Amino acid sequence: MIRGGIPTTRVEQYLNQRAWLTDAARLLNRAPDVLAAELVDSMLRGGSLVIREGRVYAAAEHAPVTPESLDVPFPRAWPSA
Repeated sequence: MIRGGIPTTRVEQYLNQRAWLTDAARLLNRAPDVLAAELVDSMLRGGSLVIREGRVYAAAEHAPVTPESLDVPFPRAWPSA
């Protein structure tokens, strides 16, 4: 969402591809797709997310992030000290 939102049609698919959601679903004894839907629904109702022009955005004020600032390697790719 910090990269210009996520299309509403892809939010649950995106969440289902995250390992943390799968882990949380298992711990909560829920199916991952059910947990993803509940999460999105509750965040929309609570005002944490907003939908504008078919895209889901975080509702909190934030400074836009440039794509270049996110182009960094994962820590496992960092050189050893």
